[in-house]
Amino acid sequence: MPSTDKTFPSNTLPLALCACFAALSPGLLFAACDYIDAGLYNGWGWDPVAGVSCRPLPTAGACDYTNADSHGGWGWNAATQMSCPPLEPVAGACVDSDGDGWGWDGTNSCLVNQPATHDDHLILVDHPGIATVYDYEQTPDGSLSLFQYWGGDLHSDDSGRFSDVFVRDNNSGTITVLTVGENNTEANNDSYMSGASRDGSTVLVKSRVTNFAGTTANGVGQLYLIDVPTRDVTQVVTPARGTSPWSQVNGILSADGNYVAYNSRAANIVEGDNNNESDVFLMDAINGTTTRISTSLSGGDSDGASFVSDISADGRYVLFVSEARNLHSPNEFASALYRYDRVTQTTTQVRRLEGLYRASMSDDGRVVAFQYRRSNGTALAWIDMATGDSRGIGSVSNGDSDNPQVSPDGRFVAYTSSKSDLVDDITVSGDHSQIYLTELATGKTILVTRSPDGQEGNSSTYQAAFTAAGQFLRFNSNASNLHSADTDTNSDAFLFAVPAE
Repeated sequence: MPSTDKTFPSNTLPLALCACFAALSPGLLFAACDYIDAGLYNGWGWDPVAGVSCRPLPTAGACDYTNADSHGGWGWNAATQMSCPPLEPVAGACVDSDGDGWGWDGTNSCLVNQPATHDDHLILVDHPGIATVYDYEQTPDGSLSLFQYWGGDLHSDDSGRFSDVFVRDNNSGTITVLTVGENNTEANNDSYMSGASRDGSTVLVKSRVTNFAGTTANGVGQLYLIDVPTRDVTQVVTPARGTSPWSQVNGILSADGNYVAYNSRAANIVEGDNNNESDVFLMDAINGTTTRISTSLSGGDSDGASFVSDISADGRYVLFVSEARNLHSPNEFASALYRYDRVTQTTTQVRRLEGLYRASMSDDGRVVAFQYRRSNGTALAWIDMATGDSRGIGSVSNGDSDNPQVSPDGRFVAYTSSKSDLVDDITVSGDHSQIYLTELATGKTILVTRSPDGQEGNSSTYQAAFTAAGQFLRFNSNASNLHSADTDTNSDAFLFAVPAE
């Protein structure tokens, strides 16, 4: 710790003599200490009876935490010449320069709460021991991170052959694997994170694992809900005939963790499914019931495939794309976007367009964005379900804009695009797919995947999605110029802080 020169009254005794005097007469040194002028003498007082200086009171002076980061969070009291215990952890952007778990947020010492490094507008997710994470999710308070990872270096008895899903306690740094086989054995196949509840208590996992406890998996991709605190696994699909679906299942979890929307070609999920097509289902995780929602106007089989796109935060609305012609009044196009209302049990056609594909909506289900095909590539548009207003997103020039993602509050749409004319403040070549963010109210668009010096990302970017609480846009990129700490050409996970209102 640093040393500080002390100034004493001119008639004080040398410190060594004071120490000897104190040893001979315990208590006398502090019998009548006058601390009136302690502020002038770095906290030291004066005993006029003994004619000696008095050491500073234990609480004298203020603790300086300027160098807390390099001293394990401990501060220094220049008055008492003593170390100060670390302050209680506080919220903030902790910077941990020496990797000891304690950081400094510019005001206070704090525990490192965000396992990432900041560089200009992007955060590079950098968990200890992890090369690349996927489908990264974070709770609103930053206490938990959930992610998918390949590799055997994060927990014992992991061969590293398969992808697993993990949770990290960002306060303690503890990383726990969630995809574990029966009797705490290694899961015997890959698992992929398909979503997490906003509070981090529930994770939706797609997996071909056959040794999860209490499941009836057959090696085909199935969906499972995992309770994060207990690691208990619940199979989402509970087939009517008592066997697991023969067809793989793809799904998405509501932000409250209570509903799962998914699609599957399996004919044994509900009774009366005879169309041999991919159908969309809604599973109520509270009571365990499942409803097929991609049905015809009469409630029977659809005559085309349907695929789930999104679910509202409370599970009331489910957005799905369908090639069926009997879900609504038929017309010349074979692809349409629908929104199912769980409360009213009705289905509304949002838009019917040639080549309509991916879609997303806000937490309340009001703002819907979708992707469709044009003669010169793919384009995006959005619609307000309350007013019916609809507008395009970005340009309709040559090239593709894909995978629209509506922010939870409906203010923004994020997407990938190979177009070169979406922004004019940065030169974009169009050689690689980039991430853009458009504010719907103003039409203002920014390039998210830009380097600190204003260049476009030098490789492709993918898997963009908003975190459940909407503070961040997460994505993976092979670009090596987005962050100064990125020194390889491997895929890395990034967070972009969504602009506040």
